Amino acid sequence: MANNFAYFALIIWPFVALILYKKLPTVHATFWTIVGGFLVLPVRLYIDFPLIPPLGKESISVISALVGCIYIKKIKIRFIPAGGLERWLVVILLITPLITVMNNQETYNFIPGLTLHDALSAIINQYIKILPFILGLQLIKTYDDQIVLFKLLATSAILYSVLVLFEIRMSPQLHTWIYGYFPHSFGQQFRSGGFRAVVFMGHGLIVSMYLAIALGALAILMKKKVKIYGISIWVFILYFIMLLFLNKTVSGFVLGLFLFVAIAGLSANMLRRLSIVLMGVVLLYPALLIFDLFPYKQLIQLATNFDPERGASLAFRFHHESLLLDHAKDKLFFGWGGWNRNRIIGSVKDGYWIGVLGVQGLVGFVSLFGLVTLAVVKASKSYHLLKNINEQCLLMGHALIVSIIMIDQLPNSSFYAWIIFIIGALLGRSNYIKNRSMREVINAS
Repeated sequence: MANNFAYFALIIWPFVALILYKKLPTVHATFWTIVGGFLVLPVRLYIDFPLIPPLGKESISVISALVGCIYIKKIKIRFIPAGGLERWLVVILLITPLITVMNNQETYNFIPGLTLHDALSAIINQYIKILPFILGLQLIKTYDDQIVLFKLLATSAILYSVLVLFEIRMSPQLHTWIYGYFPHSFGQQFRSGGFRAVVFMGHGLIVSMYLAIALGALAILMKKKVKIYGISIWVFILYFIMLLFLNKTVSGFVLGLFLFVAIAGLSANMLRRLSIVLMGVVLLYPALLIFDLFPYKQLIQLATNFDPERGASLAFRFHHESLLLDHAKDKLFFGWGGWNRNRIIGSVKDGYWIGVLGVQGLVGFVSLFGLVTLAVVKASKSYHLLKNINEQCLLMGHALIVSIIMIDQLPNSSFYAWIIFIIGALLGRSNYIKNRSMREVINAS
């Protein structure tokens, strides 16, 4: 049961954002409004106003960021991307819920059919979901903007690590102590005789993914020889590798180590190719499962050989994923819509991708995941327009981080507002490089 302070924290956050936008540069204020809200506000708590979808930590944070950009910083934010394929993908994402509702007006498993109100609510939710992408697309443009973004990401993780270490040692208690309730299954946070930190993120898996992305950001800054607090980046890199190990999440540790090794050791061109390959795997994953081409049995066996408990967990995930995928096929193109119509009795949803496919169908999946793929593809094309190796490495390191984020959406669900902001930032930087190159060609002629 949430206490009064939990609701107070949600209500006060827009006023915190107001102060941030008055005191800090735009990119800094937007980062701390969106990422800060994710890091400190209560999980799975909503304020339910009449006629609009309930507002929680993410929606309140991104709306506050939008208001700060427009009314305090006086930035002309386009509510829909100005052009390019991203414009049409966003439009399709906003139209899809309406078609989904029209296709789901019958009762299913005693759940009433969807109504026009559900369509309106779904469209608003969909727009709020992609709003951080739209902000990142328009705010992150230059090389310096990118450097600031990754310095902020690394700094936030360094500060937050104090709370992570506390919960690793003392068990995940902070959310209960401060907000009056625990947001998930406490038993799932117990691993190998110790605990995974949850802090204010909702699950130990999410904490580990956040640390893994921060490790990737540190690897990028290491290549640029950037210091934080006047301290060598190597100190923080070793610290974060230790943190990921102590947080007892194999997926987060492996992805974080992979990011560090790849960004630190590979050329920009190799990072570009790797990013494209990984995004290809993400986009093809549903088709590989549908046609029984994905080697899930071999992965389960490999995990079992490493740790029987991990193997059993992976087998459990694939089993339920298969059940949900079979159900999703019945409404393949536009999905089942909300109110858990995409679920079957007793099913467990882990991967973000199967949730999108089940709720929004293949059209929604291709539009949303295609938007991310477009960011990586445009970054790959923009790479060829850059002559400075530092800019190339930064751009492709950013692309690899985005690709790894999407790989994590296959077994897990970590597609949060701060991550969507990072994805939009990649596309914003790529578009700026392309437009700058075109201006240079025009001026030369």
